[in-house]
Amino acid sequence: MRLIDAEEVESLADSFYEIAINHMELIGNRNRDPNLLVRAVRFLELIDGNSPTEDDTQWFQQSLSMLVELACPSVRHTDESCEFLDDLESGIVEARLELID
Repeated sequence: MRLIDAEEVESLADSFYEIAINHMELIGNRNRDPNLLVRAVRFLELIDGNSPTEDDTQWFQQSLSMLVELACPSVRHTDESCEFLDDLESGIVEARLELID
């Protein structure tokens, strides 16, 4: 078992914070609740709590960007991309039916 260096943890936490805070402009531009960002991070923790490597932040950047884009669309969609949005809606309905107690 490797000992955890507090400076490494702090540096990684700072990186995650900077990545997250960079999404605030889009959220604000869409007049959405800024706490959406906290909820998105908690969602990522639930579904993908472990990064591929101990100091990799790219997975967090990409995942958070996708979640924020879905919650605060910044592009107009096509009929084809709306088909996937339909899939998401179906998955959300299913997920809401199967809550953790």
